[in-house]
Amino acid sequence: MNSARLVHRFIVISCLLLMMFCVSCIGDAGADDVSRHKKLAGELRDAKLYRAAVEEYAKALEASSLENSSRANINYLIAKLYFENIQDYEQAASYYVRARALDPNGSFVFEASRNLVTSLERMGRMLDASRELNVATNINSEPASAADVEVARVGGRPIWLSEIDQQIQSLEPEAQKQFMNPTRKIEFVHQYVGVELLYHAALREQYDNDADIKSQMRLLHKRLLVDKYVLKKVMPTVRIDTADVMNFYKANAQSRYNNAPYDSVRTAVFMDYQMVKTESAYGEYIANLAKAEKVEFLDHNVK
Repeated sequence: MNSARLVHRFIVISCLLLMMFCVSCIGDAGADDVSRHKKLAGELRDAKLYRAAVEEYAKALEASSLENSSRANINYLIAKLYFENIQDYEQAASYYVRARALDPNGSFVFEASRNLVTSLERMGRMLDASRELNVATNINSEPASAADVEVARVGGRPIWLSEIDQQIQSLEPEAQKQFMNPTRKIEFVHQYVGVELLYHAALREQYDNDADIKSQMRLLHKRLLVDKYVLKKVMPTVRIDTADVMNFYKANAQSRYNNAPYDSVRTAVFMDYQMVKTESAYGEYIANLAKAEKVEFLDHNVK
C-alpha cells in the first residue's frame, strides 16, 4: 500500500514538473513569437505592405507576457503606419492614445501627441485637436496669481496678462518701454496671439522636423551656451581701472578721437576700453582652453 502511494506521489510530482516546464516553454515561445511578428512586420513595412504589417504587429500584441512599455511601443508603431502610410486617421488616433496611456513617459510621447492633434484635425474634430495641442505643447493655462486676468483665448485656452508681461520683459529695456501703456500692450497681445497661431500651425505640419530648422536650432543652442559661458566665466575677469582708461585715451586720442577733449568723449573711451579688455580676456581664456585641450591647427590643409 505504501509503495502504491509512493508511486502515486511520484506520478503527481512528475506531472507538476512537466506542467511547469511546459508553461516555461510556452512563455519562451511567446517571447519568440513577439520578436518574430515584429521582425516580419518591419519587413512588410519596408516592402510597403502596410496593412499586412499592422496585422503582424497586432499578432505581437496578443502575447500576454508583454510589458506595458513594449505594448505601448507596438501600439505606437501601428499608429505610425496608420498615420503616415495608410492615412486612416481615426485608427491612428486610437493607437496613439493607447500608446500614450500605456507608457506616459515613453520617448515617443511628444510625437504621438503631435500626430494625435493632426489626426483629430483631419477627422474634423477641431476642438478636440485644440485641447490636445495645448497638452502637447505644455502650455501653462493657470493664472500666475489671484490678481491675474485673461487677455485673450485661443481655442478655449486662456492667455493670461502675466504671460504677456513675461514676454514683454524678455525684450530689450528700450523695447519694453514701448509697451508700457495699455494701447500698445493690446497691440502686443494681438501680435502674440498671431505668433501662437502660426507656431501651432507649424507644429501640426511638423516643421520642427525640418532639417534646416534642426540645423539652425543646433547653432542657436550652441551660441546661447557660449554666450552664457562667456558671461559667467570670462566677463568676471575683466577689470576696469580709471587710470587705465585715461592712459587708453592718451594712447588713442588722435587715432580714435581726433584729439577731442577727454570729457567730451568719456563715454566712448570707456566703451572702447571695455571692449579691448574684454577681447583680451576672451583671447586669453581661449588660449588657456586650447592649451589644456592640446589643440593643434593644421592650417596648411586649408585650401
